[in-house]
Amino acid sequence: MPVDTTEKPSMKLYKSEEGLDKIMSWYEKVKSEINVEHESIFATTRFGKTHAIVAGEGHSKSLILIPGVAGCAPLWRHQINELSKYFTVYALDIVGQPGKSDPNPPSVFNDDFVNWLEDVITGLKLNKPHCVGVSTGGTTAMDMAIQKSELIDKVVMCGPTGLARARLPFHQWFSRAMAKKKDADVLSDDLTASSFSKPRSGKTFGSFDRQLARGMALCTRFYRVDKSLGIYNEKSSRVNYIKALKVISKFFFSVDKKKLRTFKNPGLLIFGEFEVLYNPYKTSKKINKLIPGLQIEIIKDAGHAAIYDQPEKVNKKVISFLTA
Repeated sequence: MPVDTTEKPSMKLYKSEEGLDKIMSWYEKVKSEINVEHESIFATTRFGKTHAIVAGEGHSKSLILIPGVAGCAPLWRHQINELSKYFTVYALDIVGQPGKSDPNPPSVFNDDFVNWLEDVITGLKLNKPHCVGVSTGGTTAMDMAIQKSELIDKVVMCGPTGLARARLPFHQWFSRAMAKKKDADVLSDDLTASSFSKPRSGKTFGSFDRQLARGMALCTRFYRVDKSLGIYNEKSSRVNYIKALKVISKFFFSVDKKKLRTFKNPGLLIFGEFEVLYNPYKTSKKINKLIPGLQIEIIKDAGHAAIYDQPEKVNKKVISFLTA
């Protein structure tokens, strides 16, 4: 496994050198919160190099951590610190997302993300690792359990997309993230649930993790999320709105019920009580009928990324599930 060469990431998906420097400075700052021994390695995939932060080497069981859109490996710092006591942890930078992996985004319209994760597993020579994912990373873990269950063991999904018809968070996105006059510092506060006196389900992005909010704000300002999602037309230099609507339908409409019923692996589904996409209580009841053996937990004082918002609470539940 090749070690980190400390190359500066490509400018391909960044709006400016300044933006790249700000995002990578934040990346390193969050990474500094990892207080256990760790190293950087790369796996070769059909989409280019995938960077992983590895900790807890020597354990017999491996564990993969998959972030969501605009997420990155260091955001898992609380999980790396704790879960590496039990597993060899691989926290990934997704290709085509901020971080140190190659800037070659998989398509959201086919099986690219499953194929990418398969390449990571085989490239790192991992034997049936557990998979933990948040948001769209949780969806990738779920899709692996449906399509290529033999490659992985237990699956933890935190706020995955595609479980049910989701609320479109236009109120939050347009009034907060898309306010062009706001700089990243103001956005960081706006995207943090603790800045609201009474956060409510569906009325805030719901992040109680200020570093996650900071990362979201920086990516909104300085990262080409449109290119990373494949909705930017290079020829016209404009967003392809037809593709953008397809991305929305992919993220916010439920997958086929027959597909969900084929979920094969032992699974843990985690919602924050202030989940932005669904009513977690109603959705839990629906999913229980489709995947009867699925363990479901709803975390108090947590939003869409409950595993980041309440790491101590959620880490205990994850460890209990994975070691049972």
